[in-house]
Amino acid sequence: MKDTAASEDPSAQSSRLRSLVRTALLVLLSAVAVQWTLFPSSRTTYLWSNIKNIHRPIQYHGQGISSSFFEGWYFKLVKPGKSETDPVLGMAVIPGIYRPPPGDASHGRAHAFVILLGLPGSHNSAYYRFHTEDFVDLGGRSPGEEGAFRIKIGKSVFAHDEIILNLPAENFDHIPASELETFYTEASHQYQTQYLVSTQSPDEQISQAFFRKQFPSSDQLRQQEQQGPFAVQGHFLFPAKTQTPLPTSLLTPSIMGFTAYIPFLECNHGVASLHHSIQKGRIATLSADNSTQAEATFDGGVGYTEKDWGINFPSTWIWAQANIFKESPGSSLLVSAASVPVLGPEVTDWVNTYLKVASPLTTAPGMLFVYYHAATKTLYNFSSYILSAKVKSLKVTFDTRQLSQTVSLHATTKDPKNAHNTVAIQVNVTRAIGTGVPLRAPSRLKGRMFTAVEETVVAHTQVKLWHVHSGEVIVEDVGLGSGLEVVGDIQWLQTKFRHP
Repeated sequence: MKDTAASEDPSAQSSRLRSLVRTALLVLLSAVAVQWTLFPSSRTTYLWSNIKNIHRPIQYHGQGISSSFFEGWYFKLVKPGKSETDPVLGMAVIPGIYRPPPGDASHGRAHAFVILLGLPGSHNSAYYRFHTEDFVDLGGRSPGEEGAFRIKIGKSVFAHDEIILNLPAENFDHIPASELETFYTEASHQYQTQYLVSTQSPDEQISQAFFRKQFPSSDQLRQQEQQGPFAVQGHFLFPAKTQTPLPTSLLTPSIMGFTAYIPFLECNHGVASLHHSIQKGRIATLSADNSTQAEATFDGGVGYTEKDWGINFPSTWIWAQANIFKESPGSSLLVSAASVPVLGPEVTDWVNTYLKVASPLTTAPGMLFVYYHAATKTLYNFSSYILSAKVKSLKVTFDTRQLSQTVSLHATTKDPKNAHNTVAIQVNVTRAIGTGVPLRAPSRLKGRMFTAVEETVVAHTQVKLWHVHSGEVIVEDVGLGSGLEVVGDIQWLQTKFRHP
């Protein structure tokens, strides 16, 4: 018997598609109306900013927004070692601004910031806090660069092709040992929960204390707290001509695809460059007498630029990124899977409080998953908004002997070069347990930037891409200096992306 959909008249299929589009637009407009009606003062500017910047995700979105907002740009900088035995040099620079929910108690928590991960020397991370007035949007002000991304925080500058770091010691913000202890305790608990879900040997019980031992001890945290502040100076150049922007269209104006047209999402994502060369890169930490403590150079390395903005980070997500590949230089991989409150966080809170029976309908899984193959200049898109794409499995597993955690993904999509063919991809991203750096992220419930993320910038990635029907392998490669984050209820996420 023929498949009904396959035998359906083309005009009928077209009519059904138009009906689906009309229904989706009606739901979207209704949800926007609800947002505007329930939260007119706090959401109008946010919604309008997302709408007018729909094709410019890298630009600053926070003009006129005074509360319940964050925005951060993520510059990843990686340089491979000179030989197989040399370690990969990797770090991240994250400038941004945070405005807490309205209220007298949290008013003083609004600030601009610069976060550094993977610093050279004994300080692997640093957080610099600035007044919101020190955050200046310079986009469109420089002759010849109208519309280009460029912001200034204090004396530091961040642009689409350059970073100038001038971070004085007086802006260094100590993260209290108590906050780090809370973070490591929760991270250890998440590791244990994920391990118990993934293990094939239920009798082998690994305690939370086992994972806590992989992080700095309480005594070490107190010693770190006593260390004095330090300054950072640096300069990075990554010319626009070497950058690999994400291909866009009217239907997919950004990495978020057509979901970018939903202006009230809790968290939004943008990608400025999947891969680019670092023409010049130097960073140094300075002591109180301005002498150099430690320094590193990234000349000849590679970079990646993305950003997040919105109201709050998701409660659950996996993020992975790699763009140093041995067999295919210039290629890039991005994975971002998360829980998405599709009606916005406030409406979701209302439903969870007053209409609990509908709670499961307010949150959906979302997957951004792309692999760019530089040799053929082809972008393979496995994201959940691609109708022909399907994530077959998402797993988080552990090797307690090797003390490693691995995120594995298997997905399929139509071949962008031949719509009659299907391609499949298998990705494994592995990191050593406990080697991630604590990262502060916006927390709507806590009303402040709070240490809640363990980020690794030197994970190891395996990628295999092949044609499903012929079995022909297109790419089989290893990526170094990969980024990885695993946060929240990963069991829920794994269940949502489990398909036959």
